Amino acid sequence: MLWHRNAGKGRPLEPLKIIAPPPKNAVEQLLLLQEAISQLEALIQSGNIVLLKVRALIFAALPQATDRTALLLVIMALAFAFVPLKHLILFAFLESFTTNMPLRKISSERDLRRIREWWIRIPAAPVQLMKPDDKKTR
Repeated sequence: MLWHRNAGKGRPLEPLKIIAPPPKNAVEQLLLLQEAISQLEALIQSGNIVLLKVRALIFAALPQATDRTALLLVIMALAFAFVPLKHLILFAFLESFTTNMPLRKISSERDLRRIREWWIRIPAAPVQLMKPDDKKTR
């Protein structure tokens, strides 16, 4: 940044070249919009499920999972309290870069599978849909 600031004085920036998408008729645009809306609905639904599962963990719907989560949070708090931040960042980078190495790949996949199975076993909090009362609005 400093080199461009000092060496490029007086030169205007080159404009970015963007290729415009091909024109589509109204039906294709509606289909694309419908697909985008369905993807957004699926994303919102999965986000709601995550929130319901977190709610179930907080309110101890599954006590064993809540105990594990509380223990994990305590361990993380102790790590943040007593281990220097640079070591935690170094550990995070080391973990992210060595996860797919041949020596660790099998154990990493196994651990991810166990975490995924644990997450699936957590029940989402029960939801009850209530219909609005039309009598009150009339």
